[in-house]
Amino acid sequence: MKKVIVFVFFFVLTFQSWAIADAANPISVNAVNVNGKFIASDVSPIIKDGRVLIPIRTLASLGVTYQWDNNSQSALLTKGKDQIKLTANKKEAFKNNKAIQVDVPVQVTQGRILVPIRFVSENFGYKASYEKLRSILFIQDSNYKVDQESLEAEDLQTARQLAISLPIQFSYKSLSSLEKPGANLSYTYVFPRGDSSRYMYMNRVGNTVVEVKDGVAKAVWQFTQGNGMSDIVSSAGQKPSYNYVGWVTDILMFNDEHGNIKTVYNDDKGQQKEITAKAKSYTDIIQPIPNETRKH
Repeated sequence: MKKVIVFVFFFVLTFQSWAIADAANPISVNAVNVNGKFIASDVSPIIKDGRVLIPIRTLASLGVTYQWDNNSQSALLTKGKDQIKLTANKKEAFKNNKAIQVDVPVQVTQGRILVPIRFVSENFGYKASYEKLRSILFIQDSNYKVDQESLEAEDLQTARQLAISLPIQFSYKSLSSLEKPGANLSYTYVFPRGDSSRYMYMNRVGNTVVEVKDGVAKAVWQFTQGNGMSDIVSSAGQKPSYNYVGWVTDILMFNDEHGNIKTVYNDDKGQQKEITAKAKSYTDIIQPIPNETRKH
């Protein structure tokens, strides 16, 4: 057990998180997921007064168009028949010409326009929720349904990408230590060979075993370890009966210190192999394993 866990932490290198935690409201954002798809962005979201602001260009993934008036420093957002007008540094906004209040106004920083995503999404009929465990902001419209066929696809890369795109749900109180600011500066996804229905998410503090069934990702067990890497210091949920430790030597997916996606696995002959690729979005951390077939 000790050798296996040391192996994991040897390969888990720093992955830079997207956002800086607000001093009064210490949260961070690793990724933004809209209707089951992670958004690629060349600009980091920011946290201001506990609210997440994202680059205005990413609103296209919500079906929202925008116009920016540089003179008035205002943005006019349009979706269908609805329009919202937001002005930089002003908490008064307008929806269909009716004044409404916004907690955090539009921010203009380094030539980039950032808008409060919860305010925008909810005023256009979307639901926004924040998953503390992985520091991910999820946005879904009322018509969104999980693609169950893709979750069960023979293409394991597709199935695993969708599996990590599901918000992780808890039926017990999550370990708060795994949700502290900075916990997700580095993280790894660990999969059993030939399977997309379960995985282990590992951040800098601890581990979460997740099972995916009927379009729902459920955290079944969490644990942290001591300096010896073998002793369980704290845990929550129910420890599974199957050999989750064996997953560690099957497939590891993470980012290296150069910002590349890296996958470490053993091939059919038991030889350790590596795959390195460039990532455009969070979901690219899931890479295909050569000659891997789904277990039935």
